[in-house]
Amino acid sequence: MKVLLATDESKIAKETLKWYMQNLHKDDNQLNLVHVIDNCYQFENKDALIPGDQHLFVLAHDEKKDNAKKLMVEMEDFLKSNKINGEVSLLYGDAGEEIVKRARQIGASLVVTGSRGLGVIRRAVLGSVSDYVLHHVNVPVVIYTDKYFNT
Repeated sequence: MKVLLATDESKIAKETLKWYMQNLHKDDNQLNLVHVIDNCYQFENKDALIPGDQHLFVLAHDEKKDNAKKLMVEMEDFLKSNKINGEVSLLYGDAGEEIVKRARQIGASLVVTGSRGLGVIRRAVLGSVSDYVLHHVNVPVVIYTDKYFNT
């Protein structure tokens, strides 16, 4: 089975991967770990869509890229050290759209993602990557959250 697991530097992403390994992973699965850097500020043109010091936006974006590269190395080491068949991908764009696109490209049988559990208002305003993926991908989706377990 080809599994796409969305990841980032967050605690919930690490817990999602741990949960997947304990509950769903099989030795013959191909695990595709995906991290998406949001390009909403169009840094490639150095032209931010919102007003502010463009230099600060570029610095913030560069820091995101550096953190993402470290995460990719960490995830590659994870696959190697656990002898898991898979690959790691760093993508740029809208996280939900890129996850759905990648799932289709690799022919994923399952998508696994974590959810921070945004409230209704914040989710309506900010959107939810897991909600987008759930409604746009054409394969089963597992959304892991620890919201109900950490009371």
